[in-house]
Amino acid sequence: MKLDTYSQSTPEVAETNTINTAKTATTEQSGKDFFVQNTCKDKKDSEGHGVCPLRELLSRLGDKWSVLLILTLARMPGERARFSELKRSLPDISQRMLTATLRNLERDGLISREMFAEVPPRVEYQLTELGVSILNPMREIVTWIEGNWTTIITSRETFDKKNPKEESELQ
Repeated sequence: MKLDTYSQSTPEVAETNTINTAKTATTEQSGKDFFVQNTCKDKKDSEGHGVCPLRELLSRLGDKWSVLLILTLARMPGERARFSELKRSLPDISQRMLTATLRNLERDGLISREMFAEVPPRVEYQLTELGVSILNPMREIVTWIEGNWTTIITSRETFDKKNPKEESELQ
């Protein structure tokens, strides 16, 4: 499965790849060190409740529609689209889920919503500067998926042969 629809090469991606390649091993943290230093323990909100910005934002960006919606907007001319264009681009999403996802992404500042006083009313959604800034990390994830998809499928098949179960249990 090729995901190149969302991983188009751009000058920004090439620049990021060049920067990442130029990093030396001495300046990079190991994965373990990074996660130990970036835990959410002891962080509290104004009411004393535990807060983990990483967990909170990952729950938003980790849902399947948010990522696909951001990547879809990135492909649109001017990174801008009407609701109906987004709905057509993501045919499996319900109108209710599209509305909720757009609202959540707007609340987080990743997209903006502009309403035009026309008959019928026209509403357009656009990636904000913050929304554009998350495209490179998303492209890196898509590139990782593309490079490892065959291995993942093989692993699934091997697992399923060793552990035959009802298909409904795997979902």
